[in-house]
Amino acid sequence: MIYWIGYLIFLAFAVFVDYKLFAVVGTENTNKKAIQSMTYWAMITIATMVFIYFGYENDIFQGYLSQDTSLSGAKAISLFFTGYLIEQSLSIDNIFVMAFLLSYFMVPQRNQGALLSIGIWSAIILRGVLIIAGLWLINSISWMIFVLGALLIYSGIKIFKSDPDNPDDPNNSFMIKTIRRIFPVTKGYHGKKFVIKKMGKRAMTPLFITLIAIEFTDILFALDSIPAIFAITTDPFIVLSSNILAVANLRALYSILSKILKRFEYIHYALAVLLVLIGIKIILSHKIHIPEWASLGMIVLCIGGGMLFSLWKTAKNSETQK
Repeated sequence: MIYWIGYLIFLAFAVFVDYKLFAVVGTENTNKKAIQSMTYWAMITIATMVFIYFGYENDIFQGYLSQDTSLSGAKAISLFFTGYLIEQSLSIDNIFVMAFLLSYFMVPQRNQGALLSIGIWSAIILRGVLIIAGLWLINSISWMIFVLGALLIYSGIKIFKSDPDNPDDPNNSFMIKTIRRIFPVTKGYHGKKFVIKKMGKRAMTPLFITLIAIEFTDILFALDSIPAIFAITTDPFIVLSSNILAVANLRALYSILSKILKRFEYIHYALAVLLVLIGIKIILSHKIHIPEWASLGMIVLCIGGGMLFSLWKTAKNSETQK
């Protein structure tokens, strides 16, 4: 347990350092800072893999809250990397939604970095709670794994049918409607303030509404992505560390990918197919053992295929317009 607490404290400090050094969006240094941030998290991810290898070789976790009680160092790294890749792939769809929300609410570029960082901090805490709850359910209720598999298949089909170019109006969500009903909301932004005093009363700024929309969206994505990694492993340290590290660099990914998302219009459907395949894998896991290399290949094939098809389709459309 001491290793868990120590690692979580280390990650909390790492997220704070990332915010202080690299949380810049909408300036000339945005891409440079984003690349530095991604390099920073890549180094932490590699260090985590080294820690996992020696930790599982020496059994320092002792199967804590896990069904995988005899993992070797190499096996643990393989599971971690596959889980990390799944979470990173699914976060691409999250970036699409982030870009839409920031554009929809017309968030000033100078405020976007801090807003996304706060969203990431809360997302990490939320996912930690959901992961622990999910592991408890899986270990307590034997058939819960089938429910998670069915949830992934349903989510994949729903995403496939949805139109990424016409997302739902966030103002129609129950959460934001409730906030607007209870609290007055200012028309304009007031710097980085979420709440201001107006005529003696407290009023929410659009920045707070945007944050709530981002948080609510992340809950929905977490309900998809967390069951997906349970298809790979139920080892809590691997699930938690791979999930947190995949979420931690979302701001940097957003800074780089938000400008070129339109070139990857079909990646949305590739992610939907990936969720369905992972759901099927979970349901069949008690009957058929699918090796990690097959899971890894499935991820690379879906995401890589979606990206290549998107680039080919974009190039073809450009030639047609000429």
